[in-house]
Amino acid sequence: MDFHLPFEVGQSAEAKSFQQGYRGAWFRCKIREIKQSHGHWNALLEYFDFPDEKLTGLRLYQRPPYVAKSKSSTRQLMLRPSYPPIIRESEIANESLRTEVRVVIQGAWQVGDLVDWWSSGCYWSGKLTKIINNVKARVHLMKCMSKICVHL
Repeated sequence: MDFHLPFEVGQSAEAKSFQQGYRGAWFRCKIREIKQSHGHWNALLEYFDFPDEKLTGLRLYQRPPYVAKSKSSTRQLMLRPSYPPIIRESEIANESLRTEVRVVIQGAWQVGDLVDWWSSGCYWSGKLTKIINNVKARVHLMKCMSKICVHL
């Protein structure tokens, strides 16, 4: 039976890195090539927000460097689909004519919500820990374990 990857050449996606300082960050990219080499699936990626970067190869499943080597089954998928557009419930108009996937937000952000924060050319995954006002919140970033204030 063939292994089916959840990605296709030409698809927009987001890639993560285990590089120090970028753990927990997701970079917007386009998949230019997918192939299997030496028993591993690899993708050739073009990063949208870094146009001067050359095409970059990425092994699709990797073991985090902070996990002991004896735990060989703890590989992580390094790509995810691009996040769909986000709209508020009040912005929905003529829904029957829409065909693309969208995320509809009902109500306000709450402490404990998982968020992706756009900064420095990539998305950083985190959890809201404090709502400061209508446009500002404190976020605990995943993996890098720091707290920052961001604009909602």
